[in-house]
Order: sequence, then structure tokens, then C-alpha cells
Amino acid sequence: MPIPAIKSTKRWQPRYTVLILMWLVYGCFYLNKLNLAPVIPLIINDLNISHARIGFISAFFFAFYSCSQFLWGYLSDVYGPRRIVTIGGGLSALANCFFGAGSGLFHLAGAQSLNGFGQGAGWGASVQLLNNWFSRSEKGRVLGIYATSVSIFTLFAYGLAAYIGNAFGWRAVFRILPAVLGIVLLIYWIFVRDYPSAANRKKYPSGYTKSNAVRFPIRNRFATIFSNKNYCLACTAFAGLTFISYTNLVWIPTFLHESYSLSLYKAGLLAGLYPAIGILARPLGGHLSDVTFGGLRKPLMLIGFWSMLLSTLGLAAITDLRWVIVLIVIVGIFDQLVVTLFFAFLLDILPEEVTATGASTMNALGHIGSTSAVFCAGLLVDLFYSFRPVFLTLSFVACTGLVAVWFIREKRSSGHLNP
Repeated sequence: MPIPAIKSTKRWQPRYTVLILMWLVYGCFYLNKLNLAPVIPLIINDLNISHARIGFISAFFFAFYSCSQFLWGYLSDVYGPRRIVTIGGGLSALANCFFGAGSGLFHLAGAQSLNGFGQGAGWGASVQLLNNWFSRSEKGRVLGIYATSVSIFTLFAYGLAAYIGNAFGWRAVFRILPAVLGIVLLIYWIFVRDYPSAANRKKYPSGYTKSNAVRFPIRNRFATIFSNKNYCLACTAFAGLTFISYTNLVWIPTFLHESYSLSLYKAGLLAGLYPAIGILARPLGGHLSDVTFGGLRKPLMLIGFWSMLLSTLGLAAITDLRWVIVLIVIVGIFDQLVVTLFFAFLLDILPEEVTATGASTMNALGHIGSTSAVFCAGLLVDLFYSFRPVFLTLSFVACTGLVAVWFIREKRSSGHLNP
């Protein structure tokens, strides 16, 4: 059964404070996740390494990010999301400091591996915490609002990293931004709790106790998750979405800088339009899904993938900078319009006890796409001296996601998926 929303006679309810602090912490995760992208040209010039090697370093981040999801999701279900988010954020901050002190390929790849491992603690645990504090009827909208932190702080990451890199060198980026994360994590640890109140904790079936771990051991958790065909199809489509998303997030600043001779700062600001549009698109997607489509997720997903398919084909064919920026923004709109719906999907079809495991597993399987995306894009640019093959690849991936979503079965009457 879903966890009930907090009732309060006061206008400002405790769950809003929790949501704001969660929003802030997860945003600071992104300050330390995408701070590499804006300073890639500086690192290439300073260390004299190729695009493919930068892609190789980034691929290690996403590989460890993906693999760690399985572990962090299970630990969050058993020990509670607040503890897991704090530990993971601390590891990410430490890894960024290591990266800023490195020069060799394996040192940099190792630091990004640790960063990816720590970052993997963020999303699944956060979904579980939102599940504890908000009712099922509002989860699509709450997830959409919460995920605006990704858009806003990705924009901050681009702007701050580009400014700090230009002013103080790329290494300073990996000293200043982790310090910000550390401060915010301390505030989060002091004020956020796993449950609305200690008195209500025993009412919740997803209580973080050893009995929960015994009732749902690892094998049973994954059997429950993967026996759901719709969940598997959603993971396939989500992998395509992350491939598209992280190819753009990591490589668009370099694409604009190298293809149009824009300054590093201007390229970073223009690339920031991609995540910035999510400030509106993410909550809008949740609202449309919950209200306009009556709890259905599939129709909006189909619209999103179809729009991304057409837009990436346009990016492969058009060279005028103004139209390129327009198409990048369109891809960003539909990417972020549907991304949180996959996790609203998940909350509809999985038991409460495996929410964090399910969310982390979907995120892990999805980020197989991002792991391959960042390396493949760098390799394609080195081979063809052009970003056109990269955009054609994104079109193919969008088509694959469109097919996977098409085969998901959904009932309009209840607004829930058929397992």
C-alpha cells in the first residue's frame, strides 16, 4: 500500500522542507557529476589527450555509476535512504578532489570511477525517500518538481565550471564544487529523516529493518523486478533516453566550441539551454501524466521519443547555428519531459519494499546507455572529424526507444500498468 501524505494544520508542512533539502542535495550531486563537460577543451589542451581518451575517462564514471546502483538500491531499502545519500555524496566530493590533483590517464579514470560509484547512491535512495513522504496520487508531479534540480544545477555546473576553469584553471573546478556538496550534505544529514515521524514508522511496509532484508533478500528482489515485462521494456527505453541525454550533456559544449569557434564560456552557456529547459519540462511532464493523461505514462513517452528522433535527424543535416540551437533545445524539452515518467512507471508496478532497488536497477541499466554514449561519441568525432555521425547515432537510438515504449501494455481504467 502507498505511504499516506503528511497531514498538517499548518500551511507549511514538514514534507516540503524535506523536498527542498532533497532538491538541493541532489542538485549539488550534479555540480560534481557534470563539471567535467565544460572544461574538456581545457583538459585536452593542458594534458594533450584525445577526444577518445576523454570519452574513455567519462565512460569509467558511468560504468561505476551504473554498477553501483544495484548495491546502493539494496542498501537503501534495508538501511534507509538518508544514510546512503550522505555516504555516496561524501565519496563523490572526495573523488572530485582526487581528479583535480591528477594528470595521468589511469589516475583520472580511477578518480572518475570513484566519483561514479558515489554518485550512484543518489537517485534510487531519493526515489525511496519521496515514496515515504508523498502519496501515490501526487508522485508524478513531485518527481517532476524534484527533478528540476537536475536541470537547474546542470546549468549551474556548466556556468560555474566554465567560469572557474577560465579564471583559475580546470583543476580549481574539482576543488571548489566538491566543497559546496560537502556543506549541503551536512545540512541534509542534520534536518532530513527517512520517515514523516518516528511514531508512524512501524506503519510502513518498507521499514528499514533486518526483517525487511530477510523478507526480501537480494534474489527475491530481483526476481520480483525482472518478472515484470513492462519494467524490462521501460529499462530498454530508458537506456536509449540516457544515451541521448548524456551524449548531449557531455559533448554539446565541445561541439559548439569546435564546430562554431565559440568561446568556452559562450559554448557552455548555450549548451546550458539543454538542461535549463527542464526547469519547465520536468514538472510539466509529471503534471501531464498525472492529470491530463489520468496517470498514463506511455502516450507522453511515445511523443517524446518521436520528437527526439526528428530533431536529431535535423541536427545531422543542418549547419546554421541558430537552427542548431533550436533543435538542441527541442531535444532537451522532450528528453526531460519524459525522463521522470519512467520512475513514476516504476512506482505504479513494483511493491513498496523494493522501490529503491527497482529505481536503482532501472537507473543502472539505463546508464549502460550513458556509459557507451560518452565513449562512442568521442570515438566517432576522432574517426570522422565531425559530430554529424554522432547525431545520426542518436536518431537510431531514439527509434529503438520508440519501439520499446510501443510494446508496453497499459490500462486506462486504473492508470496502472499490467505486470
